[in-house]
Amino acid sequence: MFGFGKKQPGDGKSLTQPIPAGWQIADLGLLGAGGMSRVYRVRDESLGREVAFKVLRPELLEENEAIDRFVDEARITAQLDHPNIPPVYALAADRKRSTCFTMKVLEGQSLQQMLEENEREGVDGLFASLDVLVRVCDAVSFAHSKGVLHLDLKPSNVMVGEFGQIYLVDWGLARRKAELPTKETDDGTMNGTPAYMAPEQAKGHNWDIDERTDIFALGGILYRILAGKPPYLEMSADETREAAARAELTPPDQVHRREGTTMPRRLVAISMHALQPNKDQRFQEVGAFKQELEEFIRGMAQLPRKTFAAGEAIVREGEEGDAAYVIFEGHCQATRVVAGKTQSLRLLGPGEMFGETAVFTGAPRSATVTAIMDTVVGVVDQLYLREEMERTSFMSLAIRTVASSFLDLNAQTAAMTEAKRLDKVVDLTLRHLALLGTNGTGGSRKTPWKALLAKLVAETGIPEEDISRRVLKEKGFDVENDQLILRPPNT
Repeated sequence: MFGFGKKQPGDGKSLTQPIPAGWQIADLGLLGAGGMSRVYRVRDESLGREVAFKVLRPELLEENEAIDRFVDEARITAQLDHPNIPPVYALAADRKRSTCFTMKVLEGQSLQQMLEENEREGVDGLFASLDVLVRVCDAVSFAHSKGVLHLDLKPSNVMVGEFGQIYLVDWGLARRKAELPTKETDDGTMNGTPAYMAPEQAKGHNWDIDERTDIFALGGILYRILAGKPPYLEMSADETREAAARAELTPPDQVHRREGTTMPRRLVAISMHALQPNKDQRFQEVGAFKQELEEFIRGMAQLPRKTFAAGEAIVREGEEGDAAYVIFEGHCQATRVVAGKTQSLRLLGPGEMFGETAVFTGAPRSATVTAIMDTVVGVVDQLYLREEMERTSFMSLAIRTVASSFLDLNAQTAAMTEAKRLDKVVDLTLRHLALLGTNGTGGSRKTPWKALLAKLVAETGIPEEDISRRVLKEKGFDVENDQLILRPPNT
């Protein structure tokens, strides 16, 4: 067999392209297809192994530019000898007969398929996806060291094997940095996937492309992992490209996802750093982006985990704080007691930290956090926080200053809330005197004080002594023989 199946030429299911002279291969079926090429699984009869056989689509066989790009892909990929880049075995570039190359067969699924499968099954595969992205960073960083830019980084171009193999594939749009055009010679052609594209690439400014263009796309893959969609997704390809050119994207934590989806704030910040429209404001090297990911993974993976049942308090207001917590699974409710009444503060979900203020400042817990469903948290103890803070004395100072300011702000807010509640007590007292009080001497009004005090406690929940202190502080009020008296001014 030399690649000619029973299907009609051009249907794409079976290999119909002529086989280069001397190649002995048997067609085992289509593996996949893209805009420029098709990939078949074939058996190399001479070596007795299965390989991937990549060919140009039939309609492109007469286009010299397409042939040149295809051959360049094979040569660039062959020069990138890296564990996360599939090896190329052989190339045939006979324009009159056949343009094809063979490479390693990749078993498994794409990162895109992995993400979609997790989302369908409700699986939070955050850490597994981040592990894949770190390996992709290795491949991109290696290519950059060889002067090669990938320029089409996206989840569908990342293959994930069953046994941990990770490959960055489809180098069809890769460019050698040394061969990029100047601003004067650039033809303005835009190539790539607009959904993940840096603005300089979306504008067709090929003269302005560099390593940071790939870093933008890496940030886009992280965005897809977090938000469940690429950075740009409009109604049409043209609209998507225009949005990419304008660098108009919504931060991933503002994109609506299913309830319980992990959205760690640190990962959001890493993604947005890589996705800056201005290249100078992005990570300047892939290694820096990778390091941020690894520090997040390492920090979260090392944390001991603890499970709390629904209704169980994780931290309690007023207690000393010896640890902070990161939510891995579940949701919690933060509450605080103000003037004897419990106030809801906010709902906490996966990826959020709480309890750190008390640890930083040494002050008692300022709120109670209760699991509202079975919740798994990572425990961040004082030693871990101290080690992180000691990385730089400046960072330690900054954290403590912010935490103290936050604590002060909470105290001020609570005080203002309490003051408003006590002002309301005065208003209720005046209203009672006006409606139910009796006239006294010299134009005064009076009412039984103990009865009114009990009524105010019941209505507001404020302790008696606080009510008495606030009411009697008000000018004109006095108590005589269990009568609250309000005298008019100047009496």
